[in-house]
Amino acid sequence: MSLLEATGLSVRFGVLEAVADVAFSIAPGERFGIIGESGSGKTMTALAVSGLLPEGAAMSGSIRFDGQPLPEDERTMARLRGKRIGMIFQEPMTALNPLMRIGAQIAEAMRINLPAGEPEGAVLALLEEVGLAPDHSRRFPHQLSGGQRQRVMIAMALASEPDLLIADEPTSALDLITQRLVLDLIAEICERRRMALLFISHDLKAVAALCSRVAVMHRGRMIETGATDAVFRAPREPYTQRLVAATQLERHTGAEAPSGPILLEAEAVTRDYASRRWLLRGPSFRAVDSVSFTLHQGECLALVGPSGCGKTTLARVLVGLDTATSGALRFEGQSYRGADLPAELRRDLSLVFQDPFGSFDPRLTVGQSVGEPLRLERGLDAAARRKRVETAVLAVGLDTAMLDRYPHEFSGGQRQRLAIARALVTRPKLVVLDEPVSALDVSVRGEVLALLARLRAEHGLTYVLISHDLDMVRTMADRVLVMEAGRIVEEGDPDEIFAAPQHRLTQDLVAARLPEVG
Repeated sequence: MSLLEATGLSVRFGVLEAVADVAFSIAPGERFGIIGESGSGKTMTALAVSGLLPEGAAMSGSIRFDGQPLPEDERTMARLRGKRIGMIFQEPMTALNPLMRIGAQIAEAMRINLPAGEPEGAVLALLEEVGLAPDHSRRFPHQLSGGQRQRVMIAMALASEPDLLIADEPTSALDLITQRLVLDLIAEICERRRMALLFISHDLKAVAALCSRVAVMHRGRMIETGATDAVFRAPREPYTQRLVAATQLERHTGAEAPSGPILLEAEAVTRDYASRRWLLRGPSFRAVDSVSFTLHQGECLALVGPSGCGKTTLARVLVGLDTATSGALRFEGQSYRGADLPAELRRDLSLVFQDPFGSFDPRLTVGQSVGEPLRLERGLDAAARRKRVETAVLAVGLDTAMLDRYPHEFSGGQRQRLAIARALVTRPKLVVLDEPVSALDVSVRGEVLALLARLRAEHGLTYVLISHDLDMVRTMADRVLVMEAGRIVEEGDPDEIFAAPQHRLTQDLVAARLPEVG
């Protein structure tokens, strides 16, 4: 008998059909994955199962849980969801209440089963089960790392001892080591509790590591279902074949690293942040600790390491968005320490942010946003500015007719291309890429990486690439720096470092890589 069974499930928003005639079942204790690109209907399917469809959604078809139809009234559905269906949301920072301590939020999720008193002992037991120390119960969400917040979300989902756990992209924002830890944790808990899992992801490797059976969704429909190994090894549908093929990244580096002149030098760069408690100054936190390196013209240098190791802080100092506490930087021989970057050099350094949607002003058209950096260029009239914007947009493979539209009107891949166009509009020499494809679907990721490689070759660009994806780093970078706690702990050719890592952290990163699919 199935624990969960959906038949003819459809979800509509007016004339738009987000989910169309979907059918699947999950047995007790089974781990079932749903894969597909953004907009394929994965999350809407999960929300239908949990009774959390947004306002305006019209559902048809049948969903049965433990042999019974899902309740139609929200009060009864809330009891079922609170006791037997747990859910891990994609972004824990927005799912957690910023004004409540972690222990209180977990306790709130438990009260439907333990109504008498504060279940402090049960809260601490749950924290221990997900690998967090008891003192985490007294902290607020902003005081935890991304991986710790995700563990709290897992603890809250487990609080009612559910029969079914729904996990919607639970590892998409995590670094490599934390991702592997969370996946292993979910698998171990499902096995120990005999709990069924509905795992939603666009990461085929994560699904292959966790799920015994998988369904592929495309444009709201389930087009292929079967055992995970069989589907990924011999996909029948052309769409599934493209997804599997897209996990194999094409190599975009040459046989030898560039040997051009030195473009950027960093010498003992350190960045400290002072902590404050009320009006008192507390001990400082060192985010970047005496980092030194050189970057040659035309080179792609990668910074890898776990979340919080200092990669993004260093990148912000390099492009002048932050200032080093000590140390020195030289760009083409001209010294600066960060925000004191001379005005004439600012056009030569650009940054592509991690979140392509959050980095655009929603009130501006993309043409206005892409053209914003041109304020650094003196002597350009309106026609010349428009020409520069159009040239940058054409360079990333988009149509200039899109320039009068707004950011929300584009897909994730198109927004990332526009973010790259904005970085190129000043014709820079150095571009810092902060996780440029982490928020993109697997097929779009390959397209954007190929675009970056082409732009590098055509325009002689130099890249600093920040990523926790070792496979992507291996295909793009000529040299890699491994960071831990603000320090460079290993440096060298990606092939050599990943084949025979010397430092403990690099060994952990390599060991945490998920196996290839197909």
